[in-house]
Amino acid sequence: MAGLASTTERFTCFLKISLWLLLPALVGVVVSCTSSDPNAKVSLMQKNGRKISVIAHRGASYLAPENTLAAVKKALETSADFIEIDVHLSKDGQVVVIHDATVDRTTNGTGQVAQLTLEELKELDAGSKTDTAFAGERIPTLAQVLKTVKGKKKLLIELKKGEQDYYEGLEQKTLDVLKAHNATDWCVLQSFYDPILERIWQMDFMIPTHKLMMGKIPFLPIFFDHEFKFGSLDRYHEAAAINIHRHFASKSFITSLHNQGFKTFVWTEDDPKNIQQLFQNGADGVITNRPELIEKP
Repeated sequence: MAGLASTTERFTCFLKISLWLLLPALVGVVVSCTSSDPNAKVSLMQKNGRKISVIAHRGASYLAPENTLAAVKKALETSADFIEIDVHLSKDGQVVVIHDATVDRTTNGTGQVAQLTLEELKELDAGSKTDTAFAGERIPTLAQVLKTVKGKKKLLIELKKGEQDYYEGLEQKTLDVLKAHNATDWCVLQSFYDPILERIWQMDFMIPTHKLMMGKIPFLPIFFDHEFKFGSLDRYHEAAAINIHRHFASKSFITSLHNQGFKTFVWTEDDPKNIQQLFQNGADGVITNRPELIEKP
């Protein structure tokens, strides 16, 4: 397995192994992938009195370009409890909101975020590639998003890794921005990468953290985040939640996470009926690109 060429190939291998081991339990457990009307709104009820959360993935990213202020504003109009965004660090040390380590996919520019200054990033159009109606949308800073949200909803902030290496100081700079905007009580930090989480924990801040991963191979002490790992999930005891991919969100695995003291936000599901099923399986939250389709009491 060490010879596999990329994270994608490693995850494909992991998924095949996991599905083979899960096959006897898949019937009636795995969420359906079809819906009679994918645009139909579905009303979610609180499950057995427990708190459930809907998380707008990269803002309301079906209605506006992902991780832009437009998408954040659209998400504020929905019933979502959280807005999820991603952060990187610019060349001049500014915390900016974008998913990829490069600007190529979502803007009219090219290059690594880490090699561009904030001024250079602000020159790029982050809207036109999705919809010409959003031409002129820019890559926002974390500070701009915080000023837009103002605690009206919670923020789930994913700290990313650069194209080549970890960003020096991303964790501290993110925390500094949150403190400067009095936002630590309505923000949660998450990451796939253990060194990022460990640095946050070492800074002794009370802000909640979530561990991101794909999932775990059933019956074996093997799980996958951005690479294969061996051992128990106890190493993440400082995290409030372990957030898993929807393909691994069986009722039994969610129950196991709960029994270990973790909550779980499942990512990423857009079909409202499938979202209902994930909550029935015990998910504490579901991350979706379509929060506008979910009605909550």
